[in-house]
Amino acid sequence: MKKLIYIHLFVFFIIFPLSAQTTKADQFNGWVFYTGNHKLTEKWGLHTEYQFRRSEGFSSPMQHQIRLGVDYNLNKIYTFSLGWSYIETFAYGDFAEEIPAKYNNYKFNEQRIWEQFIIKHAQIGRFHYDSRFRLEQRWLSNVKNIGTTTAPQYVRNNDSEDGYWKYRNRARYRFRVQIPLSKAELTENTLFFVAADEIFLNFGNYVSSNIFDQNRLYLAFGWKFNKDTNIQLGYMNQFIEKGDGLHKENNHTMQVALTHNLDFSKMFKK
Repeated sequence: MKKLIYIHLFVFFIIFPLSAQTTKADQFNGWVFYTGNHKLTEKWGLHTEYQFRRSEGFSSPMQHQIRLGVDYNLNKIYTFSLGWSYIETFAYGDFAEEIPAKYNNYKFNEQRIWEQFIIKHAQIGRFHYDSRFRLEQRWLSNVKNIGTTTAPQYVRNNDSEDGYWKYRNRARYRFRVQIPLSKAELTENTLFFVAADEIFLNFGNYVSSNIFDQNRLYLAFGWKFNKDTNIQLGYMNQFIEKGDGLHKENNHTMQVALTHNLDFSKMFKK
């Protein structure tokens, strides 16, 4: 536990502050999303997720994301997951406006396969800890510019020799703590506080100028209705380092998250 905390303190006080000094774009976004982990049997479950991401507050589109997966609960501590994601990304932010030939001045989609491992650490007093490790195999739609540098016009690449997709690998690690506030335990009808930090690292072939991809620091208050349903309202600082290693985004994001789990296990019992 101490080693995990030290790793994230290093990110907070070393990597993030130094990078933030050279941040070129401060932006304000809003994310709304739903997550559900639905019980099929004592061991197996289904993961469903939809994220609705907006830029410039909530005024412009940023991303849509669908994530589906299968969960296997080894026991009450360890959970393994395997799934697929579809992401649609729009032109957003200062770089899309200032450097349209280079940054996101088109809409593109992405397909992912992901593997995940979650550890629920031993509770310490009121503090509930967990770690999430995730690997992503990413296929980003390849595009080409049929216009000019100053007046780009991007289209989907239909040349099989150039490749329809760009393949990337990414690793993610999130450490989270949840603390009940209105009660001693995190039970139904409880106000709670949550803090989390997640690091994203690129690896493998086709890493351009930087291994570090982004960091997400999240702080929120939540209300737990029961064991299957809660809602959170919070702030996330999403710090992104672009592929050239020079341009950076510091995204201040208001986040609303609803979790609602369903129990389908009775349907599968004889």
